[in-house]
Amino acid sequence: MHHQYAMKKRSYSVVLFIAAIFFSLFSVRITRQEDAVEESIFLPFSQAQDVASVPSSRNAFLSFVGDSALGYVDTAADRLYAQPYQGKAAIDNQGWITYDRLATDVQLHGTDGQHRVLMAYAYPWFKASWRILVRSDQMGIARFNNQGSILWVKEFSMPITALDASSQVIAVGLLDGSLHIFDAEGALVFAAQAGFQDIQTIYGIAVSGDSKYIVVLKGFSPQKIETYKQSESSYTRISESPLKQQAVLQATMAFAEDDSHVIIARENQLIYYNIKDNYNKQIELQAEHNESLDKDEDVQFFALGPIGRATIAVLRIKVPDPLDSEVLILKHGLLRRVAPDAISVSEGQGTLAIVYRDGIELLKGWQP
Repeated sequence: MHHQYAMKKRSYSVVLFIAAIFFSLFSVRITRQEDAVEESIFLPFSQAQDVASVPSSRNAFLSFVGDSALGYVDTAADRLYAQPYQGKAAIDNQGWITYDRLATDVQLHGTDGQHRVLMAYAYPWFKASWRILVRSDQMGIARFNNQGSILWVKEFSMPITALDASSQVIAVGLLDGSLHIFDAEGALVFAAQAGFQDIQTIYGIAVSGDSKYIVVLKGFSPQKIETYKQSESSYTRISESPLKQQAVLQATMAFAEDDSHVIIARENQLIYYNIKDNYNKQIELQAEHNESLDKDEDVQFFALGPIGRATIAVLRIKVPDPLDSEVLILKHGLLRRVAPDAISVSEGQGTLAIVYRDGIELLKGWQP
């Protein structure tokens, strides 16, 4: 999953007694709950192969970005390919891109070994089949291909405040509250224009994996959730739900794979929004699952993305120390697992890959 908001991590070849130690560490690496797992394997970055040796056939591969390393995991052969990077990065199954905080040093890398410098003052954003550049002034986006060539460009009259995509459409929310949805060719599928009486800034967007629904967090006093449903070749707004928690905050959002709900992460708040019944509630994490879940601590949440069916992964960071993190796995908004010290996840091929700062844990037979 890779969600929106990508973060920042080498081959599994280890003698049996060391492997036994890694297996014994599993209960420390992750707090087990209800979801079925057949096997746990830990692949340390210290033994990873270079990404230059990634094979051309990658059917069972998952991509990942950690704090300072990125790469691919072969879930069939239990083999890790990784390389360090600086700054920020995004990755997909065809390659990766690195960039600096000022969006001036943008470098595109392919799994074919090709390397290109993109002359653009823009922030890269990868999701599903999309490779997007967001202008540094947030006034436009451009879609580009694996070679770095621009396919199409869209410019807006107001800054972009939220962005999400499925494999078929990309949704762009603006400062004035207007919503624009484009297809893969750049054609406008739907537009909801801003109102003239008040500004209803869009603070977050989530697009369902099947493109059927788009959920938008917008406005203030009250802040509200709007749901749009696909209708023939366009979208129609079908519901509106005011938030009970009235802090106006930027949000990261993730749709469950089964379209049942959306998780909204706003600073130290987690909100569950049920699509079918059109209601929302704040998620109260139960401390008994993990002693580190202290409601009084100064923390931030980030929705990472869906990891199967009704399950969504969330990153929890303690604000005084960003290195103090954990990944929470929620099922229908209820806490099911905690992965202490983890920073990200990837899911696919019946495997959940949990990214730590020193390696990756593979949970085989993942059945959320």
